[in-house]
Amino acid sequence: MLQNLDIPETGTLIISNRLPVKIERKKSKLKFTPSEGGLATGLGSFYKENGSWWIGWAGIIPKNESEELIIREELKKLNLIPVFLTEKEIKGYYEGFSNAILWPLCHYRPSYVELKQEYWLSYVEVNKKFAEASLPFIQENTNVWVHDYQLMLVPSYIRNENESCSIGYFHHIPFPPIELFKMLPWREELLLGLLGSDLIGFHTYENVDNFLDSCSGILNLQTNINNLKLSGRKVSVDVFPMGIDYIKYRDQSLTAETREYARHLKGLYKDQKIILSVDRLDYSKGIIQRLTSYEIMLNDHPELVGKIVLYMLIVPSRDQVNQYKKLRNEIDRKVGNINSVYGKPGWQPIAYFYDSLPFDILSALYTAADVCWVTSLYDGMNLVSKEFIASKQDSTGVLVISEFAGASKELSDALIINPYAVHRTSRTLYDAITMSTEEQDERLKASQEIVSKFTVHHWVNLFMQRLSETKNDQRHELARKVREKVENAIKEKYNQSQKRLILLDYDGTLVGFNKNADKATPTSEVYRVLDELSRDSKNNISIISGRKYINLESWFSDKPYYLIAEHGIWSNYPNHEWKLVPGLSNSWKTDVHKIFQRFTDRTAGSSIEEKSHSLAWHYRKVEKAFGLRQAQELLQELKHLNQIHELQIINGDRVIEIKNKLVNKGKAALDLAEQIKPDFILCIGDDATDEDMFIALAESSITIKVGDKQSHAKYYVENHFEVLQLLDSLSK
Repeated sequence: MLQNLDIPETGTLIISNRLPVKIERKKSKLKFTPSEGGLATGLGSFYKENGSWWIGWAGIIPKNESEELIIREELKKLNLIPVFLTEKEIKGYYEGFSNAILWPLCHYRPSYVELKQEYWLSYVEVNKKFAEASLPFIQENTNVWVHDYQLMLVPSYIRNENESCSIGYFHHIPFPPIELFKMLPWREELLLGLLGSDLIGFHTYENVDNFLDSCSGILNLQTNINNLKLSGRKVSVDVFPMGIDYIKYRDQSLTAETREYARHLKGLYKDQKIILSVDRLDYSKGIIQRLTSYEIMLNDHPELVGKIVLYMLIVPSRDQVNQYKKLRNEIDRKVGNINSVYGKPGWQPIAYFYDSLPFDILSALYTAADVCWVTSLYDGMNLVSKEFIASKQDSTGVLVISEFAGASKELSDALIINPYAVHRTSRTLYDAITMSTEEQDERLKASQEIVSKFTVHHWVNLFMQRLSETKNDQRHELARKVREKVENAIKEKYNQSQKRLILLDYDGTLVGFNKNADKATPTSEVYRVLDELSRDSKNNISIISGRKYINLESWFSDKPYYLIAEHGIWSNYPNHEWKLVPGLSNSWKTDVHKIFQRFTDRTAGSSIEEKSHSLAWHYRKVEKAFGLRQAQELLQELKHLNQIHELQIINGDRVIEIKNKLVNKGKAALDLAEQIKPDFILCIGDDATDEDMFIALAESSITIKVGDKQSHAKYYVENHFEVLQLLDSLSK
């Protein structure tokens, strides 16, 4: 239902689980109030200033159609579009898949994960509902920005309906390592859902690495720095640490009301250092570890009795869920125990509040606190630490933060702790309490410089700029792809020519990749397409491969095309009799074979292939990550031999090959071209060795890379199927 909305042609469409507004029924009337904290605060000003729209769950189930219409009309005034969920959807999608599967998994709690198929089905259904609600608002120049783990499938659903759409996604919680993510039965679907985006953002490099590892290990996608390819479309993955609205927190802390309430708090805890912790009730926040460390400090430093207080504010969350009930009961017991053991008349070591506070009171707490203590066991960012830093404008204070909170990667002047190391944490907390004013000032100012620069506005601008750059890169790459326009231009040159040279690599170009190299034999389609081309007397076809000449001979001996084997060492041009490049030495082979053998002995699945004048170490059958690591180590070891002997080291597709430097595919192709003297050259290859041809051949040559990797080729196709389609179209 679009309600006659004025949909802007540009701007951003934000999609998140919740809208930045809270709707409550008060005395039979609906009350709409802005939400505080998190995404609502972070993006609230951005979407208003940019005339954009925000789609999300309204957080309320309308009683009837009339109430639903009222809600829609009120939210429309705020550029908000509600998605309404049923009780069943809330239970399955939100409480089930999002919070009983993804949340614990992403926070390293696999034993809490409830792998229920009905949760997954609900998650799919609701993600489709969000995507469908979004589609009418997506114009040609709209930027779509999807947020967080509840909506991991939405990018791909939108992409399926709008191929050219600009889509960004931000993951606000940690992304687990591949070993944990692999336990999900729906792991491929979730990854592909996110890869519908053009840009995927995380808070830390660790999360980026975890995500890329999963894409590589589960989907078998190749990554290039922070980019990967899906069906020819570039997807960028990068780090964007989220900031806060620094000016908002700074200015609030300087108001007369906040200062007055901060003095009031100081008076309540007169002559006591206030240690502040602010968390939502969650097992990822390290609350039990915090209390344990605090108790150790009280035991080790009895002189602190009556001189400190832990002001612990816990915001209610999911306390009807069994694990959260248990956690709250454990917190209650531990707080009660510490207060009863260490407290005395007129003083308790812990002031514990289970409540949510308005912004102005929270600001006063930050202002009054001497120490802010964050003990996350695993956290996406944790903005409490930054809010505390921004609020300390005319007072000093110390931030003690867990190394497992994303913010710790930026705030290096804070005291960094491992919350699991409770004794060490207690000593660090003592250092914070007793720190000199000069050191506090120095650390605080350094942290304020960072927090004031890397604000939420900076975060938004950086993400949107990167999204724009990614879309521009995609357009540039699209111009290199062999599509109808490029194909027609190639055909036109082909038809106008009288003498043609068609140079074709074999593995990965004419046939697909196979773990067993001996099984990568030519298909009937390969024979048909090449035979059709060779019937044209204007065509000179040459297969130029790293394969042994006996392989090529066994497959193509009865064919009229020319064959070049072992990267140019062997050739059957011009009379189809095999000849070896003269003057090549094999004296280096013994040393290299010893090294290859050593790596083969310690790498299960790897093998050595010996050719007449080259050696190859194959790791096609080795587990991918382990194989790549072994290959990197092998390359390092081969470097010194490369300097002693005149050798070329080829780091190919799951193979490392060494051969004489005097011979390569580029020299072989150039030699062939000089003898044939064609007026049309088409060269297609997929490997690092084919780059020698792309570089050596004349500028007028048409060079095509198989797979959109970094290349000197002018154009690219996705795979060997597209190679055969292109060659087939030329013969027709």
